[in-house]
Amino acid sequence: MFRFFLIFLFFCEMKKTSCATLITAVLCFFPLVEISAQKGATNIKQDSTITQLMETKKQIDAEVYASTFYTIQLFYGDNKTAVELFEKFKEEFPDWDADLSFETPNYKVQVGQFKDYYFGLNKLREIKKVYPAAFLLESKATY
Repeated sequence: MFRFFLIFLFFCEMKKTSCATLITAVLCFFPLVEISAQKGATNIKQDSTITQLMETKKQIDAEVYASTFYTIQLFYGDNKTAVELFEKFKEEFPDWDADLSFETPNYKVQVGQFKDYYFGLNKLREIKKVYPAAFLLESKATY
């Protein structure tokens, strides 16, 4: 369609000066000319050590991903307060997994295990309405 428009312009320009006619002719017939450039090929030579390192990195990343999760920590301190908070949480959120554990010299109350960081943040917003001091904590799985 564009070529027909250019040809139409060419014939309209024939009545004008010869310089304008020449320019119009070049613009009209230039798209009809096929331009070809050299074609090249690229060969990449890569040391086999790089391939081995990439595979090792993939394996390490998979292991780290499998062992990493996020949890919400509600409390870190003395035993009495930890037990009270743990019991209170279980009453308020009965569907949630909660864990009361000892880490020298304090007890900690952690809830939930989330693989996805952003899902954990959404759950943290829910928990912060009741427990404003709660925070999201990255943990390693303990098998």
